[in-house]
Amino acid sequence: MRRRIALPGALVGVWFALACGTDEGVLATVGDSSVAVETFQHHLEAASGEAWQGVTDPVASRLLDQFIDQEVVVAAAVGGDEMAVPVEPGARSARVRLLLDELCGPPSPPAIEVIEAEIEAAQVVERPARAAVRQMLLDTKADAEAARRRLDEGADFVELSRSVSRAPNADGGGNLGFLTQGGLSENLDEVIFALQAGEISEPVPGPSGYHIFQVLEVVPAGPPPRAEIEPEIRRRLGETAARQHAAECVQRLAGEVGVKVIHDRLWFRYQGRYAEEIHAS
Repeated sequence: MRRRIALPGALVGVWFALACGTDEGVLATVGDSSVAVETFQHHLEAASGEAWQGVTDPVASRLLDQFIDQEVVVAAAVGGDEMAVPVEPGARSARVRLLLDELCGPPSPPAIEVIEAEIEAAQVVERPARAAVRQMLLDTKADAEAARRRLDEGADFVELSRSVSRAPNADGGGNLGFLTQGGLSENLDEVIFALQAGEISEPVPGPSGYHIFQVLEVVPAGPPPRAEIEPEIRRRLGETAARQHAAECVQRLAGEVGVKVIHDRLWFRYQGRYAEEIHAS
């Protein structure tokens, strides 16, 4: 591994001048614009959260690619007129996203056959049973039995939880969300998954006291229902398609404006997408 030498800020410009000759402050050219060494160093520190000298080669390469991608979009959209795009990083990134949408248009939606194939693959996997559960937690068996009698007499589970339970989520009615069979201790797992929707358990001893469970819904073991997984699959495929569409569009724009990274002026081993010069078409 190569040793990095951290130079004082005042010597950075001198170091680049000695190493690179004229225009030592230019790291890359994008269209008719130049990427300054110092500008990328600031970006590197802001994006990585550490001093630019200590950023690893793979991370620096990835961030340089992302930085040049933005400059490619700016060059393609406004012809290198930097005044048309904010300088502040957050505002600049937001503006670049809008410009990218204008230049590239929306991605094509995932093909129906791709969606169906993903759904079919997901439904092959068997899932264990799940139950939507809420609980009360009481200090003693006597307290738990008293609470259980009040439930038998018609007390509302949520209201009673708020008044007698000491569970951290008592104010919310003790809602635990969906629990998966096999994911609990054996005695709790057995009690909960023996209940039907709407049923309430007898007091169950646990390490922190006595529990009373109410099952709200039971999803039996088996493949996930289509209605549950299809929206997530569509979202995931849509995001993948959007990323691929944007990457392909930026690559095309780079070919239109031209990109050159000046490798001699890099202080890290660059292995990114712009390693080879891209000539403007």
